[in-house]
Amino acid sequence: HASAPPPVADVRLGGWTKARVGWSITGAIFLLWALWAFIDNGTLFVALLGAGLAKGAVVSLAAVGFIMIMKATGIANFAQGDLITIGGFLGLWATSKVLPAHDGLGLSLGVGYLLVLGIMFVLGIVIERVAYAPLSKRTHDVHVVVIATLGVAIILRTLMAVWQGTEPRFLRSWFNTGEDLDGFLVFSNGVLRINIGFLGIDDAVISAQRVVIMVVTAVVVLLIMGLFSRTSFGRQVRAIAADRETARLYGVKASRMSMLSFGISALLAGLAGIMIGPLGSFDLTLGFSYMLLGFAAAVLGGFGSLGGTV
Repeated sequence: HASAPPPVADVRLGGWTKARVGWSITGAIFLLWALWAFIDNGTLFVALLGAGLAKGAVVSLAAVGFIMIMKATGIANFAQGDLITIGGFLGLWATSKVLPAHDGLGLSLGVGYLLVLGIMFVLGIVIERVAYAPLSKRTHDVHVVVIATLGVAIILRTLMAVWQGTEPRFLRSWFNTGEDLDGFLVFSNGVLRINIGFLGIDDAVISAQRVVIMVVTAVVVLLIMGLFSRTSFGRQVRAIAADRETARLYGVKASRMSMLSFGISALLAGLAGIMIGPLGSFDLTLGFSYMLLGFAAAVLGGFGSLGGTV
């Protein structure tokens, strides 16, 4: 097939496209606003910046989950939000024996959370086998499969409500007040306090759990980027994203790639749920807002650029 002609730069804008000019103006306005907010109250600005970056980190995990499945299958998995919720509920079930956890295992945080991530990976594969694989063989209409993922989300939420109830939950963390690492390194009583006198920052407080979220997300995103760029799995998924039928002719097992993509995506959602849980109480609607924001981030990133999406 003939390739599309390359876009011709608009010389009236000095070689810049209208979109680039628009985003540049938007970025400049944002930076000016941020500078004004910092000058107005530097302590509050730093505290809110920490909270915003932590929330953005969780949104990034949700968005990366969308991208992985989109690359491997060409569909958007709208069960991603409820998978985040399930991660939080399973985290409580695995690490607690007291109410509101039902049938809790009472495992240590490390063992319990690793068990949850394993369960989430398997659950992702089950969703692929039940909701995606049968329909993809019967129809080429992606909208049918997308609606099926919404159905899966409703089923998962209902089953979790029947099993664990609808009461608000709260997860433990190593870094919360009174836990093992509440005074680890720069943390004190479960928080990070920032004091920079000459900048007017006086005792800005950021929760230790939010710092952990940012660090863990950065590590995970770097690992996912390495997975896509330096492994056979990543090359095969990128080949499927470029041309599914040609990739299959070259021996790429598309069904196996879609299973692994669903599994990794669910694992990321479970990790997000575990990290959000200790920030405050949560219920069955925990993951919905993060799913919407994650989808928006994936759209802005073009469903292709992990770095742009993050």
